[in-house]
Formats: sequence, structure tokens, C-alpha cells
Amino acid sequence: MKLSTLSSLFVLMSVVSLIAIAPSAFADVTVTNAEGSSTPGCEPNCFIPNPVTIEAGDTVTWDNGDTAAHTATGGSPTDGPSGVFDSSLIMAGASFSYTFDTAGTFDYFCMVHPWMEGTIVVNAAGAADAAAAADAAAAAAADAAAAQAAAD
Repeated sequence: MKLSTLSSLFVLMSVVSLIAIAPSAFADVTVTNAEGSSTPGCEPNCFIPNPVTIEAGDTVTWDNGDTAAHTATGGSPTDGPSGVFDSSLIMAGASFSYTFDTAGTFDYFCMVHPWMEGTIVVNAAGAADAAAAADAAAAAAADAAAAQAAAD
């Protein structure tokens, strides 16, 4: 085997092994209410982080670190609750968790403080792994082509 072929195989195997041991880009997430979010002025960062991107099957936990009670209610202040999820009141120091089983974009807000709005983006399960594998394969192919061009 030519040296360029061996080096290309080495690069490919390195990329594949990194993908195999790297944690997923998506995982369960904790969203925190910004301190003082019970009064206007925290927009657009009343929920931190915002937006949140997860995979189907992942859980989002809303952690109320503020001094006031809040909700995490699917929907928007304009259209009202969507019925997808609703925490009811989350008292100061308490939390609420919801597992998203369906891909899509889910807006939410605090019913007590309607200026508090957020978005959860749920990708299909395995989407991050498939994208990473495709990127790695493209990078390996480019490296192999460059090595072959250099050898010729």
C-alpha cells in the first residue's frame, strides 16, 4: 500500500473513533429562570439558555432560582397555552421536568409573567449522530483526495 493510502486510512479511523467516544451534542438540559425575571426587562433572556436544542426523548428541566413563582407553559402569551406541557406554578427553589418525545419547535412562556418566553427545538432522535458521521465522512474523503493528489 502506498503511504498516502495508509495515512488516509489512519485519518478516517481517527475520525470514526472520535465520533464513537464523543458524547452526543444533545442531552437533557436544565433551563433556569433569570434572577428578577418577575419584572419586565429580562427579555429576551428570561429563560437561560434560550433557545434550547435537544433530541426527541430528551428531558428539559425548568429550575426556578428566582424569588417569585413561575410557570413553564407550552404556547405563547398571544395564542395562550398549547396544551403540550404545563408546569403549573413552580415555586422558588423548585423545578419541573418534561420529556419531549416528538420532533418540532415548541414555544413556551410563563403564564404569571407573560414577557418571559422561550423556545425548545426538538430534533429527531439520532439526528446529531447522523450529521456528525456525515461530516466526518466528508472530511475523511477530502483528506484522502488531498493525500492522493500530493502523492501523484
